[in-house]
Amino acid sequence: MVATVMLNFMRFAVTPITLLAALVSVAALPAPVPWVERSNQHARILLEADARTSPEGAGRLGVEGVDEKITDLSPGVSERARKAYREAAQTLRGRLKTETDPLVRQDLEILIKAAELRVRQSEVFEKHLLPYRNVTELVFQGLRALLDDQVPEARRRAALVRLRRYVGMEEGYRPIIQLAAERLREKLPQQHLLGPFRSKVEQDLANSKLFLEGIGPLFQKYQIDGYQDALARWKDQAANYQQFVRQELLPRSRTDFRLPPELYKLNLENF
Repeated sequence: MVATVMLNFMRFAVTPITLLAALVSVAALPAPVPWVERSNQHARILLEADARTSPEGAGRLGVEGVDEKITDLSPGVSERARKAYREAAQTLRGRLKTETDPLVRQDLEILIKAAELRVRQSEVFEKHLLPYRNVTELVFQGLRALLDDQVPEARRRAALVRLRRYVGMEEGYRPIIQLAAERLREKLPQQHLLGPFRSKVEQDLANSKLFLEGIGPLFQKYQIDGYQDALARWKDQAANYQQFVRQELLPRSRTDFRLPPELYKLNLENF
């Protein structure tokens, strides 16, 4: 039964995130058949690459040991991501050479394609788009991933460490909001780069209050104290970032839905 479901899923739904989520979820089912278990092990190679680039998202997919980690937007973020996925693809190609089971080989080919697609996506995005991120949502979702009824109580304390790292209160960390602004300012002078769609930026700004105000109640619900100073600092930083977005990014935003052919083609392939 499990093997049949997995085989059908991998044949017809090959988007990277949903593939990895399904592989991890199948691992939680009782007594997986051997080929499924091997596929799960291979999928973890790509999940580990995700953990290096977006630990918040990887944690939601079941990767362990990343609860306190945060997205790193320091210089070279795109290069680091491509390096992680190239290494994952190389490892998976090595495993494909020695794998004999046709079902596992099929999964390996899908995973390799997913890793290669992520590399190309990073390259094309960097070539055509300004690196805009909705950081207030990123931070909220990163905390919400830990402050949840389905997360064991022992893991929820990591949310406080994660918040302190987001705002630069932990040694070796700078505020994520500053890093996001720096990455944008590096690219703003390049007039050929497309800005984000204007209505999206405006909607992100409008939603920011919800994301900011939703953090405190989560810490209160799970009785995690000591967040107040970090949250106050986060709200101040977010206000400055919103002003930056209004003044410097909105003038570069676009109202035309059309995309460069290379980017459109890649988005269609990814879909």
